[in-house]
This record gives sequence, C-alpha cells and structure tokens, in this order.
Amino acid sequence: MTSEVQAALIGAASGAAFGALASLLVNSLSTKFRTEMYDIKLQLEPQAKAGTRVTARIFNGYDYPMNHAVAYITIYHEKTDVVPPPNNSYDAFIKPPDHVKLVEEDRLCWSLDGNPHEIDIYGGERQSLDVFEVVDSQYWIQIPSERGWGSEKYEDGRRGKARVFLNRKRYEAEIKIVSKDTKAKKFKVAIDPDDKSGALLQLLD
Repeated sequence: MTSEVQAALIGAASGAAFGALASLLVNSLSTKFRTEMYDIKLQLEPQAKAGTRVTARIFNGYDYPMNHAVAYITIYHEKTDVVPPPNNSYDAFIKPPDHVKLVEEDRLCWSLDGNPHEIDIYGGERQSLDVFEVVDSQYWIQIPSERGWGSEKYEDGRRGKARVFLNRKRYEAEIKIVSKDTKAKKFKVAIDPDDKSGALLQLLD
C-alpha cells in the first residue's frame, strides 16, 4: 500500500471520527438546551377554590410536549397531624393507627376524568392538578393520591383512595413535576385552608 493511499485512508477515518464526535456533541448540546428550556418555561399557577377542591394549573410554556408528566408532593407536617378518614366510606393510604408516616414525595393525581396520575402536557397547554380538598364544616383537609380522592367512587366501580387526611391548618409543601422529557422541577407552596383572601394555595419564593 502506497503512502498516498495510507494517508487517504487515515484522513477518511479521521474525518468519520470527527463527524461522529461532532454529531454526538451537537445532539448532547441540543438535549441540554431543550431540558433547560423546559425547566425555564414550566410554571405552577395556583387556582381559586372550586367547590371543595383546590387545584393548580401546570403550564408547559415550551414548544414541545412533556410526555408522561407526574406530580409529587411533600408536606412539612408532624405525624400527629394525620387524622383518620372521616367516615367509613372514605379511605387513605396514610392513616392511624398502623399506617402513619410523613407525606414525602408521594404522588398526586390530575384533574381529568378518572384522576390519572400521569398525562402528557402539550406545548403551550395548561393541565389542572388536584392538590387538596377542604370542606367548610370539617376539621380536616384531604390530599389525593394516584388513586384519586378517598371520597370518590368512579364509573368503573373502583373507589378512590386519598393519600392522607390532615388536621385543618396551614402547611408549607413542595410540589415536584417530572416527565419523560425533563428534569424534575420543584415548586414551594403553602396550603392554607383558611386564608381570608381566598388564596388557599400560594406559590412561595
């Protein structure tokens, strides 16, 4: 093999390797940019109480969909804040006496028919997230779960199951949104069932 042919082969191999490396770098930067844009554009918008339920709108302000979006909640409370489901027709995952724990990164559900725990949020779309329920005459607030509300009976015959019933008072909490396409984003909120202004869910700095 002549030196000219060897040089040509080496040049071709080097070019192919450089091209592959450049393509890998571009794809990596593109993915990083897209992930950062999702993070910047994703917003949580607290909503006014509707009936007994308090929700937040999750806004995907980016151009691309968020696939398989799931929401988690952590509530800063004491174990003594956990109360039994208020009557025999209600149920909860966290309840005394045998299943008392703190609410730490537990799933919520979306405000769609059947209360799914996972949805797609298209670019520019807002989806409603169930956060808690407060009944004017009651001493508790209800936090839903991926099974929906503890007081709900669904058309397919299954019963819902709350995450927990807590004493009715103000709590600070953190809602985390994750999806197939993004890194997790956390929002600090306050749950205040008796706020006089009507802002029962407040976004904190």
